[in-house]
Amino acid sequence: MNFVLTKNPNYKNVFNLNCRQFYDFYFFHDAQWTLTKDMAHKGLSNNFCEIKFSKDNISLNHNGQRDFPLWYDHSTCSNIVKLENYLPADAKINYDNGWHVTYNKDLVATDDYILTDVAAKEFIRSVLIDNVTKFVETNSLPLMMPNSNGLDIMLTRSIFDYLKIEYNLFDIEPRHNALQKYLYEKYYGFIQIQQFSEPTCLISGFYGDEYLLRSPSQTQMLIEKDIVELFDSTPKSYMKYFFNKIYREKCKKIKKTTKQKVKELIYNDVQVWHVDNTFVFTPFKDTRLLKLLNCDENMIIEQTIHGKLSKDLINFFNPALIGKIDTEKNVVQPKWFPL
Repeated sequence: MNFVLTKNPNYKNVFNLNCRQFYDFYFFHDAQWTLTKDMAHKGLSNNFCEIKFSKDNISLNHNGQRDFPLWYDHSTCSNIVKLENYLPADAKINYDNGWHVTYNKDLVATDDYILTDVAAKEFIRSVLIDNVTKFVETNSLPLMMPNSNGLDIMLTRSIFDYLKIEYNLFDIEPRHNALQKYLYEKYYGFIQIQQFSEPTCLISGFYGDEYLLRSPSQTQMLIEKDIVELFDSTPKSYMKYFFNKIYREKCKKIKKTTKQKVKELIYNDVQVWHVDNTFVFTPFKDTRLLKLLNCDENMIIEQTIHGKLSKDLINFFNPALIGKIDTEKNVVQPKWFPL
């Protein structure tokens, strides 16, 4: 789902993308787009891009919370090439004798109620079941799931098991073309997006940290306590190794802010999207889950440090997976991973 849409006939096609001309625009794109006389479409039911062309107008449509970045300048719009203007995830762009940007004003508003442990787990279960169920109702692609024991992918796997949805496990290999190598230099998650020879849906755990309260930096924005001190006072936990490696110094500089600010940061976080034959599904990227920011502070801390909510959910969906979860995040990885 990668493209460059430009009026520039001399655009340098450095990634060797396919090209189709629609009226005055050149549409450079990766594989697996469906093209008609006046439309280009790619994606899944909950994660797609559709571009409609006419002589004077272009309508660029996508799911409400866009899953890919967008840049534009006077002649070009792209989700690959960084241009003069960047659009946040709630922005939509169309062309009518120039680019015109509008914004989605329905971002989840802040409220003050406290979500209890029981209510939080019931709420998360309902959202995740709903997302997976709706996805499989329209999906026709083979499902592949990484043979990994990380907490987010194990939770994803447990939901599919609970719903008795078949999938295949695979070991991630470093199969990346030039476009993907470029993407994972900008968006680290693409290191985990393996290229398949045929159209395939990769079932992932992306966005689990952000939408399920496991990001230490987000937690520090929400609580008065010092997250560094909390980790230091915990001898061992699922997140401790990764926290010390990635988050410790960052969290020392973070101050508490408003829930609304944290919601906006999560909403605008873009990690991965479809590329060539590989389509990506995650059950976690859902604005409904932003309500979890209203969880009790101690619950948020337990989830951030130990992944307690996630483990309780796995125990509900498929308790047989509990004993297979890695004891620490990102300690066990393919040797070729850079992190």
